[in-house]
Amino acid sequence: MSLLDRYSTFVSDRGKNTKVGLIGAGQMGQGIVAQLNKMDFTDLVLVIDKNEEKLQQANNRYNNSKVTLSSNIEALDEHDLDIVIEATGTPSSGAEVASKVLNRKIHLILLNVETEATIGLALNEEAKKNNCIVTVGDGDEPVAAVELYNFAKEISMDVIAIGKGKNNPFNKYATPKDLEEEAHKKNMNPNMLTSFVDGSKTMIEMAALGNYLDFNLDIDGMHGPDSDYKSLNSIFIPESSGGLLKNINVVDFAFGVAPGVFAIVYSEDDYVNYEMEYLKMGKGPYWTLYRPYHLTSLEIPRTIMKLMVDKETQLSATSWNIDVVAHAKTDLKAGANLGSIGGDYIYGKAMKVTNSKGLAPLGLSENNILNQDVKKGDPIQINSLDIAENHLYKYWLMQNSLLNKD
Repeated sequence: MSLLDRYSTFVSDRGKNTKVGLIGAGQMGQGIVAQLNKMDFTDLVLVIDKNEEKLQQANNRYNNSKVTLSSNIEALDEHDLDIVIEATGTPSSGAEVASKVLNRKIHLILLNVETEATIGLALNEEAKKNNCIVTVGDGDEPVAAVELYNFAKEISMDVIAIGKGKNNPFNKYATPKDLEEEAHKKNMNPNMLTSFVDGSKTMIEMAALGNYLDFNLDIDGMHGPDSDYKSLNSIFIPESSGGLLKNINVVDFAFGVAPGVFAIVYSEDDYVNYEMEYLKMGKGPYWTLYRPYHLTSLEIPRTIMKLMVDKETQLSATSWNIDVVAHAKTDLKAGANLGSIGGDYIYGKAMKVTNSKGLAPLGLSENNILNQDVKKGDPIQINSLDIAENHLYKYWLMQNSLLNKD
């Protein structure tokens, strides 16, 4: 029976449609609205965004039933919801929504991997405490990569490395002004495009993937080589076999294979390797599994169905091996507001937690104030920030206490 069939049976047996709320009606949010408009057995009942124009666009896009529109997050308290989708891309917003939603025992879908990469372990704990589920959504590269990982393990393959293709040029010092014209042509927010080009988004996504799979980095910042599909299984393999890796069970990225995700798998069995070669998978004993697409917000209906039917997360941190650390894009003076991810002042670099002690996570650094100077290219020290005591900071402290127990 297909997932869709199981979902329709579940809703019919329950006797009422799934009620969904959406926070964030930007580019990703609009895609979600479009898909929910076509999704049976599911009602979008609430959309929250501070931008009135985007709210009206969402309202016009959804014609299945009446939707409540609000600019205030407190509107969440006024509705009976099964699932809330957080699509702002802002860690502080994600944390605030998570606190409100999970403590009402409502499932939470994060189309906001920035929040997951900052406080994912704490959110997993909060969800368990309240007998509900938090998950990154289908369509983001981390969940698409998890599907490859699960497939490999289910057919008894060892996963050596797993990651994504990067299709933007890499300039860690890029700013929204630099990319304004390109963003306009692509109908994108310049800050979002900047977070791709400066590498922050890739670092965030691979950190979230690693912390869910209990994988790590081979090196801080990852290798990020140029490659094509046929070369991946000669690059992301151990040095002893002619590859880049000093370690296995790592996350990384490559140029030249975007927009897909990949997993490098291994078998020591001679007959398995014969079969793989016979099946045109190349030359072993290392093999590439590759998915050449991820459909971002358009895949969210699958997350909704799996949440309701299977009651399982697709991705939520089970370990904490990787931090994404804020670094300065330019010389910064004490008193500076660091602004947003994809902004003028900070970019993220994925680092092993053994190397990130005392350093400020990128997500936690957003919109906080420096109390000392930082040189261009240097990491931000946690004690050089005057951190706002909001939900994000509280969850981060909770996460640290969880890690200190182990």
